[in-house]
Amino acid sequence: MIIRPLAAALLVALSAQAQANIDIQFDFTYDTSNFFSDASRKSVLESAASVFESRFADSLTAITSSGMNSFNPVYFDPANPDTSLSNNNDSFAANVIRVYAGGTNFSTSTLGVGGGGGYTCSGSGSFCSDATQRGQGDVSDANAVDVAPWGGSISFDSADTNWHFGATTAGLDSNEYDFYSVAVHELAHLLGFGSSDSFSNHISGSTFIGTNSGSIALSDDKGHWASGTLSQVNGISQEAAMTPSLSNGTRKYFTELDFAAMQDIGWQVTPVPEADTWAMMLAGLGLVGFAARRRQM
Repeated sequence: MIIRPLAAALLVALSAQAQANIDIQFDFTYDTSNFFSDASRKSVLESAASVFESRFADSLTAITSSGMNSFNPVYFDPANPDTSLSNNNDSFAANVIRVYAGGTNFSTSTLGVGGGGGYTCSGSGSFCSDATQRGQGDVSDANAVDVAPWGGSISFDSADTNWHFGATTAGLDSNEYDFYSVAVHELAHLLGFGSSDSFSNHISGSTFIGTNSGSIALSDDKGHWASGTLSQVNGISQEAAMTPSLSNGTRKYFTELDFAAMQDIGWQVTPVPEADTWAMMLAGLGLVGFAARRRQM
């Protein structure tokens, strides 16, 4: 039996869809707080997923439990991130990444939490190797050069956060936190940023060193870029999406640096969409003029 622990969940202070190879599918079974009872919230979450679906060209092989071969996902409960859940004899279609999503009452200034799932696997060695690598090669320990998630969990504050659930920044007030920004951030953690072995293998001291990203300072937890790290989105300067916090009244898109790091940890990142596509995605990009507060993501 192979046992792989849950990837550490990483906290956040608080598009147009192209041809997708990966398919991020959301499961709201454990959304007991009904955080996603409003269809518009699910729509924004799907929009956040399309950021990765539209740029990642990897082909993830299917995982099919059958007979003596059993793949059992392990993941945190979105309604109670301190609790682990598991499935028995689960299967995943090719290219599918399953994300359990929900809300919970965070007692701190946390806006969201996201992390890749773990697993147990039993059966033939070839089955477990194929199930954990999904056709991507080495994905664990010191030899890891890629990522091949079956999925994981994300959870958002359902108590005292004043969220903006808009598809764009229209109506994003200075006292609101942008849900889209947090969703993109947490999904990136689930997909390996700061939580995968291939990410860890690029860290030297407090610096992430990658062929595509270069040498970039990390935050103290080594799971985020250092606060204030800047990059660009279609030529527009912005604090990178994977810094540890978000200011109220602000939307952060996934930047060139963020995508470069995802490529460094093993994702096959395709070129940026055409300019007219980005023009629609970036409508309203920028800061609202006010004294911003920042919260952890």
